[in-house]
Amino acid sequence: MRICKARRRSFTIPNDLVEDILSRLPVKSLMRFKCVSKAWHTLISSRQFAKSHFQRASQNPSCMNVLVLTDNCVLSLGYEALFHSCVHGQPVDVDFKGFPLWGEEYVETNLASCNGLVCIELYNRRKCTSEYLVWNPSTKSYKNIPRPTSTPDSRSCWFYRFGFGYDYSTDDHKIVRPYKIFPFDIRRIEIFALKTFTWKTILVDVDNIYNCSLPLIPKTTYCKGAIYWTAMRYGKPSIIYFDLAEEIFHELPWPESVLYCVRDGSSGKCFYTSGLWELGTFGEHLCLSVCTGESRKNLCVQLWVMKESWTRLATIPYLGTCLRPMCASKNGEKVLMRETQVKYVGITGECYYKLVEWNLTDHTCTSILCDPSPRMEAATYVESLYLQ
Repeated sequence: MRICKARRRSFTIPNDLVEDILSRLPVKSLMRFKCVSKAWHTLISSRQFAKSHFQRASQNPSCMNVLVLTDNCVLSLGYEALFHSCVHGQPVDVDFKGFPLWGEEYVETNLASCNGLVCIELYNRRKCTSEYLVWNPSTKSYKNIPRPTSTPDSRSCWFYRFGFGYDYSTDDHKIVRPYKIFPFDIRRIEIFALKTFTWKTILVDVDNIYNCSLPLIPKTTYCKGAIYWTAMRYGKPSIIYFDLAEEIFHELPWPESVLYCVRDGSSGKCFYTSGLWELGTFGEHLCLSVCTGESRKNLCVQLWVMKESWTRLATIPYLGTCLRPMCASKNGEKVLMRETQVKYVGITGECYYKLVEWNLTDHTCTSILCDPSPRMEAATYVESLYLQ
C-alpha cells in the first residue's frame, strides 16, 4: 500500500498586512493577542500601533462609548445603543489604589477625556486640593498623577477647572490647570505631561487673554489640540482656548447673531449668567449650546457648530436649563446632551443630572439616563490602546 504524504506549504503574511488586520480589531481582542508571539506583543504595545488603531476606532461608532460615574458605580454605554433607545450600561470594574472614587466627604469628582483616556479629578472642597488619575477604561490601565511641587498654599489660590487634551506637536497627553494667587492676582498655568510624567509652571503675562474672568463651574472641552473654557471678558461672554502645542491662550469670537443678554420681563433689566451657555462637541467640531430669547419667559436653546465659522445647527425648546452637547449619532440626526437641574431645599441648591437625546429631525427629546442622586459625571471615550 502506497501512502502519499501531502506537502506542507508554509507562507508568511507580510507585516504590513498583519498590522492592518490587527488595527481593525477591538481592544479586548488585541490585549489577548499580545500573548500570541513576541512580535505581536511588541507590535500591539507600540505607540505607533496605538495611534493607527485609534484613528480607525474613532471612525467606528461601535468603538465609541459614554462613561457615566454615579454615587456608587461606573457604567459604560455604547453610542449605538444610546441612539437606538436601547440602553444597557455595562458596569466597569474600578479599583484605583490610593484613589477612592466614593466615600470621601466634601470631595467632588470631575471628568475630562481625550483619545480614549479619561482624566479623573478628585477635588476636596474643604482642603482646596486636587488629586488626578489618568485611566484607560478599555485596557483597565491607569496612572496616579503626582501632586505638583511648585504650587503655593492651596488656600491662597483660586483654581479654575482643569483641562485634559492631546498635544500633536509632542505626541503627548497633558493636564492643564490654571490658577491665580491672592492677594497679588498673579496668574499661572500648571501643565502635566504624561510622557515625561512631570509638572511645569507657566507665568502668564499681564496682557494675556487669560487675564479675564474664567468661571469655576463650567467644564472644559477638548477639541483638535486645544482646551476651551467659557468666560466673561469686558462684561460680555467669551470663549477662550489654550493651544497645547503653542502653550498660549487665544480667544474665539462669539456667534455674532446670538443674543447673550436676556431681559427680565418684570423689571426690563438685562441679565446674563454662565449658566446660560455650555460648550461641548458635535462629532469632531466644537459645539456651543446657548440659551437666548427676548425675555426670560420666551427662551430657547440654540446649538452652534464651529467649522470654518459658527453655523447654527438647531433651535430647541428651553427645558429649564442649558444643555451640554456630548456627542452626535453617525448620521448627525441625534445629539446626546447632559441636562442639569438645580433643586433647592431652603436656600441650599443641589444639582441633579440626566442624559437626554435630542432628535434634530422630528424635534423630540428622550431621557436616556437619570440619576436620582446629586452626583453624576459623564464623558465620552473611544476604545484605544494608549496607556497600556
